[in-house]
Amino acid sequence: GLSASQGVIRVDSPSEAPAAAERIRRILITEGRSPGEPILVERFVPGVEVAVEGLLLDGHLEVLATFDKPDPLDGPFFEETMLITPSRLHPEMIEEVVRITERATAALELSEGPIHAELRVDGARVILLEVAARSVGGLCGRSLRFGLLGTSLENLILRRSLGMPVTGLRRERVASGVMMLPIPAEGTLRSVGGKEAALSVPGVTDLEISIHPGEKIRKLPEGNRYLGFLFAKGDTPQAVEGSLREGGAKLDFVID
Repeated sequence: GLSASQGVIRVDSPSEAPAAAERIRRILITEGRSPGEPILVERFVPGVEVAVEGLLLDGHLEVLATFDKPDPLDGPFFEETMLITPSRLHPEMIEEVVRITERATAALELSEGPIHAELRVDGARVILLEVAARSVGGLCGRSLRFGLLGTSLENLILRRSLGMPVTGLRRERVASGVMMLPIPAEGTLRSVGGKEAALSVPGVTDLEISIHPGEKIRKLPEGNRYLGFLFAKGDTPQAVEGSLREGGAKLDFVID
């Protein structure tokens, strides 16, 4: 399937719809899909976006993390850049976000396994965008560690799926986050500079470049990959965001 917001286009008037639909159909052809597939049209919802990472245990939703997405996602394309936990929303708003996520999983009759939900908060309104029976995508799960031993998200999911006891579901006490490195231009990636400088930024913990020199890259909405993932931890979500922005700014991608 399509991923990383590939093929997601904002349309503000009926006159823009035919061109957007044609562009999406060309993307489907490129991906080996039928251009005749139905195109999903959703009403655009304004507001700040948050995500919920959870694990369903016998129908009970155990919330593992709530993420903020600090950069606005208003279109015309929807390239995500950062996920930072814990969310800085007011605790009462977080409760509403979780409540709506619980209602959505129940409506879908999900009872076991990981879920990843995305919602928007517009003033006092909380609107569900989607909920999926999977964990967070890409390498973003690496930003989460649980319990005293720093258990990974994948370890928790596998233990539950194998019927093994799952304990230590409380996330580590520090704030953490990940930057999905956006693609600044189309072409062929020639080199990546500044990696050591990015890793030397206080708070930055790891860097994973997922596209290798010589590979061709495409921007959204045709593209479906990120250049890589930058990880950080800190005392506060604000500190994590600052580390990610500073570290990301030190990377130099040569594309031609």
